[in-house]
Amino acid sequence: MGRYVKNYAINDQALALGIVNTSTTDRPAGKNGQIIYNTTTGTFQVYDNGWTNISTGSSSAALITKDSFDGDGSTIIFTMTVQESNPQNILVFIGGVYQIPTTNYSVSGYQITFGSAPPAPTGVPGDNDHKITILHGFDSVGS
Repeated sequence: MGRYVKNYAINDQALALGIVNTSTTDRPAGKNGQIIYNTTTGTFQVYDNGWTNISTGSSSAALITKDSFDGDGSTIIFTMTVQESNPQNILVFIGGVYQIPTTNYSVSGYQITFGSAPPAPTGVPGDNDHKITILHGFDSVGS
């Protein structure tokens, strides 16, 4: 599964996700899977062997669509509501942990396939490690 961002606030009641704000000068060297908001360019960027914009920085609102699923410890294929051809165009979290495109999952049409099955619920109150959140609408716009 993924690593770097652990945010238990990403659940069905979440209203927002906090992303690190930094300038081009101050942004980190980068590790694959990191996400930042670049205050110099006014764009969201993801590190995938280099910093790449995942937003245009324009003031027009993006259409973001959310899919939510529950892992069961055995299912690796889930059907999304939006057709995708590029795993870089979506943000995927399992239990609040960001999943790295092509490393942790692949997409084909309406299906997302995980390399290993997301965990089943533990039964512990407040445990969301089995919750899968997929955000669509982050089509790559260059670097």
